[in-house]
Amino acid sequence: MRVLLVGATDFLAPFVARDLLERKCEVAVLADGPCDFGESVEAFAADPRREADVVAAVRSWRADVVVDMLHDRPEQAGIALAASKGRVSRSVHLSSAVVYGTEPTCPVDEETELASVEAAPSGVAAQVEVDQAVLRAIGEGAPAVIVRLAELYGPRDPRCAEWYFAKRALDGRTRIAVPDAGLHICHRGFVQNLARGIAQAVTSARSPGNVYNLGEEKLYTLAQLVRGVARALDHEWEAYSVPGDAWRTPYDHTCFFDLRKARTQLRYRDRMIPRDGLELTLGWLCQNPRQGDWCWPGIDDPFDYAREDGLIDEHGRRLEA
Repeated sequence: MRVLLVGATDFLAPFVARDLLERKCEVAVLADGPCDFGESVEAFAADPRREADVVAAVRSWRADVVVDMLHDRPEQAGIALAASKGRVSRSVHLSSAVVYGTEPTCPVDEETELASVEAAPSGVAAQVEVDQAVLRAIGEGAPAVIVRLAELYGPRDPRCAEWYFAKRALDGRTRIAVPDAGLHICHRGFVQNLARGIAQAVTSARSPGNVYNLGEEKLYTLAQLVRGVARALDHEWEAYSVPGDAWRTPYDHTCFFDLRKARTQLRYRDRMIPRDGLELTLGWLCQNPRQGDWCWPGIDDPFDYAREDGLIDEHGRRLEA
């Protein structure tokens, strides 16, 4: 099987390529920036957002499968679908949990209603529209696959939500504010684990025409994640519950998947336990600390320790270890 990864970056794509190579696939990547995945992976330096470039790569590579790794606007879905039509056995489109909104009824399965385009923030609305475009194509008989990913994390993650917690430990913080007692369960996925699931969707005979939710098998509350960060960094702090409407952190909402479809049809299983994935991520962050311009959606100043201490003093309730 010959697989073309469109819009490949140096975070997720190398793990997907590696897993596909282990499955005896031939792999090529198409990207408009530098990408060196080794001699085993052919690289096309072209614009993944230009249909002519994607079609040319599909033809010259003689691809059997196209994987759209951008999936961030309806036009992109149209490009991937048009480049695939009549040329490949399937196209695989990588989506994310945000299409279900911030407060879905959990566990979320593949039939759960998507967030409203009109009510969603612009970035989320665009992803919902992309999913809708691919679903329409599937309804018309296209051999397309949608893989909706949990919150990705891992080394080389350009966003890296874990930096919010790691920096506090590295700065020697002895207290940390956790909204709503840290009871939120935000489904996460270590990059190596979810890459494996993507490769399974690429190669499975059952996947065309299907949607799959993909995340780690073990779920953690936000409070458990906070304790896990401290343990991995050999750090001690006290966690305090504060009102969720007064304090935000990454992963401070609840959305977790029903994985039965991926487990049954794709035979998905975690390759690495989440605790080891977290330790690898934090180890990388210690060696590659994020810069001062790091930010997270909805958090104005993520490292305003004075405000955090004031909130703990006024409203904090210590969480038991």
